[in-house]
Amino acid sequence: MILARREPGAQTNEELVVLILRTAKALVERLRAAHPEHPEHPGGPMTVVHGLAARYLLGRDDVTAAELARYLGITKQSTSEVVAVLEHNGIVRRAPHPRDGRARVLLLTDGGRAQLDEGRRHWRQVEDEWTALVGPSSLDEVRRALTAYLDADAVRQR
Repeated sequence: MILARREPGAQTNEELVVLILRTAKALVERLRAAHPEHPEHPGGPMTVVHGLAARYLLGRDDVTAAELARYLGITKQSTSEVVAVLEHNGIVRRAPHPRDGRARVLLLTDGGRAQLDEGRRHWRQVEDEWTALVGPSSLDEVRRALTAYLDADAVRQR
């Protein structure tokens, strides 16, 4: 899908979903521009899904591939491919499940945590710029609205 660029300050009649998708696309492009492909990612280019997967593992030590697939909303086969890239790039490792001897869990490596920390610093800068643009209360309201939608969607999917 090709999205037309809009002049700054121009009024829009676009549906909310279109605005959210365009904003997400602009944010992803911003991330990619700030972090062009590096040789330290020999397993292939990192995508938004790779970042979401790694972020989900932060602070958790019992996430299986099946649970990660549910969180990401993708198939177990696609999750296996995502995990393979993350493993190849040294971001995650597999380990025995702490309570189920038959299962394996996905754990962030020290390098994976360091990369997430770097990414989070970058996104804090982007959020600071966004806050300066629209004000803290507006950005807080956007965050509450998006969180409410995602929470309701999670309930619908159960």
